[in-house]
Amino acid sequence: SKPPAKLSPEQLSQYKHGQEIYQALCFACHGADGKGTALPGADGITLAPSFLDSAVLAGHRDLAPKVVLYGLTGPINGKAYPGEMIAMASNGDAWVAAVLSYIRNSFGNQLGFITEAEVARVREETGARTKPWTMEELLASVPQTLANREQWKLTASDGAKDLKFAVDGDSSTRYTTGKSMAPGMWVQIELPEKTKLAGVILDAATSRNDFPRGFEVTLSEDGKKWNKPVAKGKGETARTEIDFDAQTAKFVRITQTGSHKLFWSIHELDVLGAAD
Repeated sequence: SKPPAKLSPEQLSQYKHGQEIYQALCFACHGADGKGTALPGADGITLAPSFLDSAVLAGHRDLAPKVVLYGLTGPINGKAYPGEMIAMASNGDAWVAAVLSYIRNSFGNQLGFITEAEVARVREETGARTKPWTMEELLASVPQTLANREQWKLTASDGAKDLKFAVDGDSSTRYTTGKSMAPGMWVQIELPEKTKLAGVILDAATSRNDFPRGFEVTLSEDGKKWNKPVAKGKGETARTEIDFDAQTAKFVRITQTGSHKLFWSIHELDVLGAAD
């Protein structure tokens, strides 16, 4: 795989470090192409899961670090794999961050980089763990995407007619402002009921540079009284993952705070419910 364009020197160094690790270790089960190494004589069976359209990679940011640190056992989406994922917690945080950053930006993925500090936080939060995760247990340990998108009421400052394409499950369609990014553009979600929330994911998919140059997330229980922003930041890659401390709300507003000649586009919009 070639590294993505427009990487900082630090990101390029991390990517190359991760590539070296992958080619020395991970490829044996996951394959040089990331699709999983075929098991000889077993039609359609691979030693390990594919990294293309991976639920672990595309899900919450903490999922993949948890798997690398502690391993994964049992079926994945109902499918068993002969090459069980072993714990790699004996490796340092920079090592884990590098190999995950390589995988998240290879094999057709455009999922951004994992930092050493993120891995350190996950390691600290899960430090008492002594056994591999099951898939069910792993998913239950992080905020989950809400499954009621068809019941959401969406409004926006610009391009509202296209909002339905942000929640249609089709990454080839999109919501777009239809004009250059400017501070104050917003997208709002009204949920069917008050829900304990912990994050938002904005995926610009193939409009890879249409990510928000700045963002704020505010919450409300009634759509009238809004709290102070629960998250502020800048988008850097096609996929903008925004986490915040769990809070109950019925309304979520994402405000674009940066300026750029490109449109602001969202191919898929998800809200994360807090983990139990």
